[in-house]
Amino acid sequence: MRQGVVQCMRVINMGRSFLLNALKTLIVIVLATTLSMVLEQHYQIGKESVMMVFLLCVLFSTVWTESWIQGIFASAICVVLFNYLFTEPRFTLAIHSSKDIVFLGFFIIAVIVSVLITVRLQRQIFLAAENERAAKTLYSIALGFLTVNGEDEICQKALRFIMDYTGVSSEIDITANAFPRGDLIYPIQLSSDNHGFIRVFSEQRQLKQKDDMIIHAVATQVGIAVHRERLRREQENIRFAMEKERQKSTLLRSVAHDLRSPLTALEGESNLLTENYGELTHEERQLLAGHMKEEIQWLTGLIENILDMTRITDGQLILNREPQPLDDLISEAVSHTKELLKGRKFSVTLPDHVAVIWADGRLIVQVLVNLLENAVRHTPEYTDIQLSAKVTDGSVEITVADTGEGIPEDMRKSIFERFVSVNHHVADGKRGLGLGLAICKTIVEAHDGRIWVQENNPHGAAFTVTLPLEA
Repeated sequence: MRQGVVQCMRVINMGRSFLLNALKTLIVIVLATTLSMVLEQHYQIGKESVMMVFLLCVLFSTVWTESWIQGIFASAICVVLFNYLFTEPRFTLAIHSSKDIVFLGFFIIAVIVSVLITVRLQRQIFLAAENERAAKTLYSIALGFLTVNGEDEICQKALRFIMDYTGVSSEIDITANAFPRGDLIYPIQLSSDNHGFIRVFSEQRQLKQKDDMIIHAVATQVGIAVHRERLRREQENIRFAMEKERQKSTLLRSVAHDLRSPLTALEGESNLLTENYGELTHEERQLLAGHMKEEIQWLTGLIENILDMTRITDGQLILNREPQPLDDLISEAVSHTKELLKGRKFSVTLPDHVAVIWADGRLIVQVLVNLLENAVRHTPEYTDIQLSAKVTDGSVEITVADTGEGIPEDMRKSIFERFVSVNHHVADGKRGLGLGLAICKTIVEAHDGRIWVQENNPHGAAFTVTLPLEA
């Protein structure tokens, strides 16, 4: 039923187009006839000149209507009008002169040749324009797929191109290895690899050549884009695996290095206590026990950092956020580091009013502890350390500053990466795995905060953390 309606509408449109072209042809013939009669009466031109006017009439009609049928129709009418109006006897269709018969014969031949040449030129112009449009279309399709990332976006782009340039709906499957049966199935292939297919939904069993070419081009570009995306994903997986292996090697090397030093010290101090216990004074035994305690505390912190980084890497960092008074968190962090801070000039500055943040208290305390330990372990004993906090624009800003040597400007961004330390860029140099700041950054960003380092005037480093206040 619908196909019948479509065919009926097509016939009606063709009829309208034919009548419009016929009207154009008649207008041109009337103008040419009028011009010929005026020229003959007022300027006494001959039959040859009149014939040239009618020849131009036929050519102009063919060009205007873009139809060779109208050119033949115009030439037939022009022959009749020329015979009727300009040959003897006039105003009859009879021809008495053989010269006029030959003249009309050559006119008909010239008209037919001219019409055929004109039609061929028009067709070549039309094909050139079509080829130009097709080239622009193919270029825009290829250009559109260059900036596409992700297989879902590639599929959406392909469906949009097919709808925009052909007007038909379609579906795409880039996971199938076999193609379903059907007339309007376009395989997505690159070399010998199958990347799925495009199915076009149309009432016609065969599309126009232009639409078919566009869909083939889209299928080819989809194959290239999908292949590129999968190569990129494989390269990313390889890069990730290599980075993971590198980090594992660095971690094992750093753990072995950092465990050897405190374990050697513990072994030496314990042997000294065991073998010379009676000969040592009470103060010497207390000093050795204190050194052993410091080494054990450092080892405990090292293991905690390794475990925390393992949880972060595995995506198992869980936040138990509750309203937390900032004063309590800072007090707890200071109490955890009081042994490290002994002998240091250390000061704490708190806001005038109680500030409450929405955070996981244990993790925020760990951030502050790591920053304080970092300040102690990477600065000489004579340097000052200050912990300050203030409330600014709906957030709290916590700063741990020291007056040591500071951090070079070119390292202020990489300092928060794993296995990076100030002294040798990787953590094999000074004691410490270089995980503390990386853990701080992960925890702070999980709380929708920021952490950065800047120069502390007149010298030293200042680590600043911003966290949102409780809503």
